[in-house]
Order: sequence, then structure tokens, then C-alpha cells
Amino acid sequence: MITKIRWLEINIWIAPIIMGVLIGLAVSIAFYIFYGLWKIFEKALLIVPKLSFSFIFLSIILSSLPIRMFLKRRPKDSFDIILEYYHTSPESFSFKESLIYSLSSFLSFAFGAPVGPEGGAAMIGAGIAKKMKETFKVNIESNTVLLTGLAASFTALFKAPISGFLLALELPYKGDLEKDPFLPSALASATAYLTSFVLKTPSLILVQNIQMPGISTSMIAISLGFGVLSGVFSVVFISVYKAFTYVAQNLMKLASFPMLILIGGLLVGFLGYRIQPSIGPGFLLLNNTIYMKLSIFSAIIILVSRLISVSSVINFGASGGLLLPSIEIGALFGYITGYLLYPKYLIVFVLLGMATMAAGVNKLVLVPVTFLLELVGGSIAIPILIASITSYFISYKFTIYEYQPANKLDKGTFALERFYIKALKTAPQTLEINISEIMNKQAVYIDYTKTVSEAFDLLKQKMIKILPVVNEEKIFLGYISIEYLASLPDRYKSLPLAELEIKKGLTVSENSTLKDSIELMLNSGEDHIFVVNKKWELVGVITEVDIIRYLLKVIS
Repeated sequence: MITKIRWLEINIWIAPIIMGVLIGLAVSIAFYIFYGLWKIFEKALLIVPKLSFSFIFLSIILSSLPIRMFLKRRPKDSFDIILEYYHTSPESFSFKESLIYSLSSFLSFAFGAPVGPEGGAAMIGAGIAKKMKETFKVNIESNTVLLTGLAASFTALFKAPISGFLLALELPYKGDLEKDPFLPSALASATAYLTSFVLKTPSLILVQNIQMPGISTSMIAISLGFGVLSGVFSVVFISVYKAFTYVAQNLMKLASFPMLILIGGLLVGFLGYRIQPSIGPGFLLLNNTIYMKLSIFSAIIILVSRLISVSSVINFGASGGLLLPSIEIGALFGYITGYLLYPKYLIVFVLLGMATMAAGVNKLVLVPVTFLLELVGGSIAIPILIASITSYFISYKFTIYEYQPANKLDKGTFALERFYIKALKTAPQTLEINISEIMNKQAVYIDYTKTVSEAFDLLKQKMIKILPVVNEEKIFLGYISIEYLASLPDRYKSLPLAELEIKKGLTVSENSTLKDSIELMLNSGEDHIFVVNKKWELVGVITEVDIIRYLLKVIS
């Protein structure tokens, strides 16, 4: 028994180390192969620009067909795929799926789609980590294993072990940290970095010999202002991406998948033909931006065209990563802003743009800050931190990922989230019903003139935990809980409820959809919603359990 326990302890320490070595090796080999392919195609594009149409069509077809044929799914951003499995069914993620996804993503990247190779690397990492868990019975949860693989793959590509480790903690939620991957992702990131270093895998972003201007105190205020601008532009980025998602989904309903490929190939191919930096992974573009080799006119044109090409190509059939494209678009945005406002700090604005766009679009704060610090050192740490946090909060309500909830959930809310995601995939039309159709219309409530003692008696009598409070006109004021009443001193028993602190609670109108109500519940962490009419009169209550029962019936 002691030997078995000791083996489990060793297993938890040793397995991530081995995972990191294997993932670092696999990602390095894959990157060498597909990066070499891209360099060949890039040279051909420079000689014959019209090849952009052929290459983009190939990138979409070669990426989408394996996923649709073998997995019966639509291609999308690889981080979002990992998040989907992480939050829904991490046990069902297979090594076969990871190979298909990673091959599709790397083919998109190699043939010139404007996606990042971190997409294919992430799938390799998650697949290897999951395979190791299954083969050697590693005593680490499946969802933690997926994030461990993601962290190691990011580190192997970007040569940023601290950022890779933090990515596993930050990515699962918009506004919370996941602590379970802390140790395994740290170990795997360290060994993945060492492995890629030994193999001399080139880093995706090289920032060398940059002359940084002296940072004055005014830069703090400038960083704050730029963070606001970048946060707003992050919302624009996400909105454009979601608009293309909507268009692609409707095209699939009206036409067919080949038509989707045709439209996507023509649109992105034309952009690449007319504006070559619109396509491709963007390494040269990022280098030219960082070293200020672009005219302001070129930067504006490339920013707009690349925003369109990145947003459309994944929605129209390609797969890959969106983190690197968001960094590149952020660099362009920073370049344009700095050129127009503060040319003296142009390089600072470029670096701020890289960090703030990654923060705003991907809902990461620690990762972009540490990533830039690992690249350029700590001379602009404070401006980057201020700008990134500002951008993150400005755009907080928006995320580019479908499966990135606001925060960690308790067991009940977690169950609701899983059923909700399954309903979105299998029966989305059932979520469009009015909340009034399934709410409890016979809700128990109490008048605010009643005393604490009367409220406590009613809660015990009805065996409920919360009690809506209304005034004499039945206008909803808020609610009180049995825990709150139980914590009050005995001298409060005769006090009317109007003199207490009544919690406001979540409210929706009776015409709200079930979908909107669920998302409100998930984002707030509350387990009940009060339904009101136009006069703000209480007309019903719906709880987490009520919704789960309904979704279970629908899914079944």
C-alpha cells in the first residue's frame, strides 16, 4: 500500500516532466517541417501573387476535410477546441482527434492561411499528454492533462516557459484562475523549453537589438489611455470575428460546405493577391512592424485586411491558432496609434499593442505581460501591465472563444454549464423559448412590512432557502436568504424586512429567452433568477435545478 501511494506521488511529478520532453520534441519536429513548407510557398507567392488563391483554397480544403470526414465537426480555433473538451467532456478527447486537428492546423499554416502554428502545436501537446495519462495511468485529472499539454506546446513554440505555464491557469476562464494545472504545467513547460532549446527550434517572435526610449512618468497615463483604445479595438476584433461566424453558419444552412469553401477561398485569396501580408502566418509582418519598416498607410491597409482575413478564414473552413494573429494585429494597432500620437515612443506602442490585444481578445492578463517581459526584459513592465489590465477590463464582456466562462463554478452551476453546452450543440432551438414558459409562476414571496420572525417561519414552512421581497404593490425589491436571517441577533426578530439589507438578485423580463437567462446565471454564479414584468412586478422564479431538469429532458 505504501509503495503504491509513493508510486502515485512520483507519477504526479515524473509524468509532466516526460510530457514536456515529448511535447517539446514533437512540436519542434512539426514546426521545422511545416515552417519549411511555408517558406517554400512564401517564395512562390512573392514571384506569382496569383498563387494566393490556390494556396488559400488548399489551406481551407486540406484543413477542413479531415475534420469533417473523420470527426464530423466544423474546424475552428484550436484553443477553443481544447476549452470545449476541458469544460464538457475531457475524458472523451482522444489521441486520434489530436492528430487530425494538429495536422489540419499545421496544413492551414503551411499553405498560407492567416493562422498561428500554436493551434497545431496545442493539439499535439494535448494529445500527447492525454495519451500518456491513459497509457501509464497517470494520477492527474483529464482536464488538467489537456492544459498541461497546452502549456508545454506554447512554451516549445514561443520559448516563454513562464507564459506557457500561466496560460494553463488563465485560459479556462475569463475572470478566474484554474489552480489544478499549477504543478504539472510548470514542470511540463520547463522541460518543453529545455527540449526545444537543445533542438534549436526557432522562436516565433524575435525581439533583438531594440533601442528602448527612456520611460517617463507620463508614460503611465499614456499606457492607461492606450489600454482603453486597445480594449475598444479588441471588442471590434471580436465583433468582426463573430459576424463572420454568423455569416458562415447561415451560409451552411442556405447553401453547402463546398460553397462555404468557395466564398472563403475567394475572399481571403483576393485579399492575399492584392495585399500579400493579409495572408500567411505573419512572421515577416510582425518583424517589419516591430522594427518600424512600414509606412503608416501600409500599416492601416494591412490592419484592416488582416482583420478580415483572420476573422473569415477559420469561420470558412480553416483551423489553427488565433493567439499569434491577435498579437500581430495588436502590433499593427500599436504602430498606427504611436505613429499618429507619440512617434518618440513608437516601439513602446507596438509592444503595448501586442500585449493589450492578446489580453483583450483572449481574456488573458498575466500571459501577455510575462510574455513581453520574457522577450524584451523589464524596462516597460509597468506600462505593459497597466495597458493590458485596462484593455482586459474594457473588453471583459466579450471573448473570442465559445467555451470560456466567466469564472469557476460550484458543482450545481458546473452541471448547468455542461447541459447548456450540450443543448447548444444538439438542440439550440429549445433555448430560444421564453423564460416564462418554464418558470415557477406560483413563487412564494413576502411583503417588506413583515418581520424577520415571520420571514423565518415562512422559509421553514415552505422548506426553501431564499424568499423574494415585494412591496404592497407587488413590486420586486430583492430577496433574503435563510442563512442571512439565521445570522441576525435575536433582537432583530421584530424588525420589519424594510429595515434590513435586502439583496437585489438577478432579474429578467418575462419575455427573455432561456438562453439569455442561462448565460446571465452562469456569468453571475447565482443559482436563481427572478422574473418581472414591465411594471417590475414579480411574476415568477426559476432556479438552477429547474433549468437543469428542463435541459435534461430536452437533451434526452
